[in-house]
Amino acid sequence: MEAPAAARGIVIVATGAAKYIDLAARAAASVRRAAPGLAIDLFTDAPRDLPVFDRIHLLEDPWFRSKIDGLLGSRFERTLYMDADMLALADFSDIFDVLDRFDIALVQDWFRNSPLHHTFWRRELPPAFPQFNGGLIAIRRNAATTAFLKDWKAAVQATDTGRDQISLRELLWESDLRIATLPEEYNLLLISDIGRWTTDFPAPRIIHSPNFHRDYERYAKAADPAAEIMGLRAAANLPLLIAADRGLARRTGGTAVAPSSRDLLARRARILAGLPRAAFRRLKRRLGRG
Repeated sequence: MEAPAAARGIVIVATGAAKYIDLAARAAASVRRAAPGLAIDLFTDAPRDLPVFDRIHLLEDPWFRSKIDGLLGSRFERTLYMDADMLALADFSDIFDVLDRFDIALVQDWFRNSPLHHTFWRRELPPAFPQFNGGLIAIRRNAATTAFLKDWKAAVQATDTGRDQISLRELLWESDLRIATLPEEYNLLLISDIGRWTTDFPAPRIIHSPNFHRDYERYAKAADPAAEIMGLRAAANLPLLIAADRGLARRTGGTAVAPSSRDLLARRARILAGLPRAAFRRLKRRLGRG
């Protein structure tokens, strides 16, 4: 049974430099477009005038993982925490429906052979139970999840790894929480791959890139930061994926629309028009064979 809308909301945490606050506001604005009606709260370290947020909460003791405090302090029964370096591209609100059955929902870490992924806290864990990316966490408020968040905070503060996913993995392994593993399109890091997806792939709901703050000046100046970071080919493909997505269509009572030949030709034209001459010739040959 679907929870009342008032019981659902987004929490974003941003502190420090102005760029992080700006990224948080951009993330919130993208949520407004993709999933209108959701409440969005900001947890931060100083009073701020940001109308894109419904409420702004001051953190009592900011630290490098204040996101755990944001989750603990959330006013929502069902909270979706999002990193500030995310952008919503399509409706993702069905994540909250998953919490009808599960206590917590996350997307698995992408880089499962990285040194970070094979760093352990107190015990070695099987690769078949990988780390989860800590940038997007949906959680239902209850005694078990509150205790879990407190244990996670204590673990991160007690270790010197400077990371939170290492202890998150082990605490989830040891817990009795019902864990939902969300598919990649809800926290997509390999963003350029969108350009190669056919309409048998779902449309990406949320993209996530540390490049939004690593190369902040570039993306701050972009008219469309999502298109800037995705690249021309992926940006051209995105509207087709959204239109053809059956899951999105069902949520609105509509019908998914497969791209027509004209749509595909227009997509190719948009891709080719933005490429340097040598790349144009290479891609034209490849598309001609497709």
